[in-house]
Amino acid sequence: MSTCSLEHPNGQKAESLPAKRLCKGECAQDGSVGGGGGKASRAVEVSIVIPVHNASCWLDECLQGIVDQDYTGSMELSVYDDASTDGSRAIVEGWRERLERRGVSMVISGHDSAQPRGVGHAKNQAVSQSSGKYLCFQDADDVMMPQRIHLQYEACLFNSTSLIGCQVRRDPEGSTERYTRWINNISQDQLSTQVTHTQCVCVCVWGGSRARQ
Repeated sequence: MSTCSLEHPNGQKAESLPAKRLCKGECAQDGSVGGGGGKASRAVEVSIVIPVHNASCWLDECLQGIVDQDYTGSMELSVYDDASTDGSRAIVEGWRERLERRGVSMVISGHDSAQPRGVGHAKNQAVSQSSGKYLCFQDADDVMMPQRIHLQYEACLFNSTSLIGCQVRRDPEGSTERYTRWINNISQDQLSTQVTHTQCVCVCVWGGSRARQ
């Protein structure tokens, strides 16, 4: 598990399960928010995008990290469950009241086919069903530090075409020590190359404007 630290800036085709949106304030009669078929009481600034597959043992800590964010703007949690068999979706839905009290709307969808379709598919689906102006990518087995979203949001306002990352901490501490040290000290030139040509940089720490997607 990594923690985002903002120290600096069967062959059978199954039907997809319907999205469920949880709303704070006025919503359309179909329960949708933003781009889901109705107008929310206020526009969503930040959508937190989480692809999920059999992540039940990590989700509580991950979602608590969202509740603990010190960002005060409007937020939405967009989750796509990629054929989990361990009750992951039920765990996410079990956070309904806590997220609503925090003012976080939520949309959940997924599929229950025999085989998962991969993290790329799940992430793309979560992005497609979200409605925020800015996207914050989060993995189900990671935890955000309380200041992550507000710092990345402020950085996006400063340069709306930027892809914003952050440093990470590993839990347990010292695991993947060489990789953690490398990623936290990568230069700007190295970062530009790694992001566009390799998969070495942690996508789970990215944030940016939907306009550049």
